[in-house]
Amino acid sequence: MATLFQRQWPRWAVCWLLLCQIQALSIIDRTLYGNWLGKPGDVFTQFTNISQIIMSVILFGIGARRWSSLRHGATLTLCLAVYLLLSAAWSVDPGATIRTGISYFFFILGLIGAAENLEGDDFFNLLASVCFLSAIASLILLFISPSLADGGTGDFIGIFSYKNILGQAMAVGSLACLHGLRAQTRSRLSSLFMILVFTFVALKCRSTTSALVILLFYVLGAVIQLLQKGGGARILGVVLLTLLLIVAPVAAISLDSLLELMGKDPTLTGRTDIWGYVTPYIYQRPWLGWGYSAFFSTLNPAAWEVANTLHWFAPEAHNGLLDILLSGGLVGAVWFVYLWLRTVRLSLRCMRYDSPMATTCFSCCAGILVEGVSEQVLLYATGLAGVFFITGFFCEKAVSRARRRTPVAHGNLVGTHSAHIAPSAATAKF
Repeated sequence: MATLFQRQWPRWAVCWLLLCQIQALSIIDRTLYGNWLGKPGDVFTQFTNISQIIMSVILFGIGARRWSSLRHGATLTLCLAVYLLLSAAWSVDPGATIRTGISYFFFILGLIGAAENLEGDDFFNLLASVCFLSAIASLILLFISPSLADGGTGDFIGIFSYKNILGQAMAVGSLACLHGLRAQTRSRLSSLFMILVFTFVALKCRSTTSALVILLFYVLGAVIQLLQKGGGARILGVVLLTLLLIVAPVAAISLDSLLELMGKDPTLTGRTDIWGYVTPYIYQRPWLGWGYSAFFSTLNPAAWEVANTLHWFAPEAHNGLLDILLSGGLVGAVWFVYLWLRTVRLSLRCMRYDSPMATTCFSCCAGILVEGVSEQVLLYATGLAGVFFITGFFCEKAVSRARRRTPVAHGNLVGTHSAHIAPSAATAKF
């Protein structure tokens, strides 16, 4: 029994961290304490934060012997978290920066611990299950208490605090299920059913960005699978990839027309208005920013100036790059961009060793770009940010393992799911 507990405990610990990261426990917090602008931490949020810290430290500690397989990416990411925490020294709200910075540091530490203790396929099976249960719980809540399921806003938010958080959870759940299909760790029927539920809930909450991200995950997965095959399938994959690379920039340039065609507000419900108002404040503190998670603090007069102009208080810039520049300045932005480019490169190198994980990692990197157009990404402890970092860790672990083995084959450019194949001698150290 003790041996079984030791073997299963990391999975339960990771499940708890995932529930907290996708914010599926928000229903408890807002039911007991409510939800309002500038709400301070309550007993429940303090409990979840402390429990995450404890779980993260334990997971990291018991998996420390596997640190060497992912030390480069883990060290870079932890140093970034430390930089954000240290920005309290020049923050306009040091208290908010310290609280959020500590949470982010242990968020990263927990992801490293999860990557140390679990295999990639196990992690994504857990993630798919957690997201699916949260989707079912949201639908049940809609049936038994519609007023609670819309949070008084008229938007379907389920057990989450906001519709965009719900949509993002459905996006990462879809990605996890697609990974299970590629890795053949779940039955095809159950995976397809879960994907349908995720897509339905994402559409139900009317999170356009998340729906587009889910669509992108489908398309990229299909294109990469075609590229891995030979003959006509690879030609079709090249054609689809070319079309995707052509259509994406055109869609970005003609965003207003595309949104109108979809029946959406071209200003993204006022989001683009925020961009113009916060940009001058970026130039006021270009190098180090206003402090991590500090600009939109209710203690910051600049945030109230933006709010008075917009006639509503914005909790974020609703753009991934702008939010990073406001929190960490150019130093933080360059750091995040470097980590993103490094993860893309790792996903491409990993294709020959663990194709399902590499595809999931590459898809997540692309999803970050789409999500970042209208929402903050990577800057806080969210489901999509967690998947981005941990897929990078898993890809680095796969590449590191392969490099320690004797080369036996060179593999194809896009490769297959064959962890036993080692890289060629010409492969440069990353």
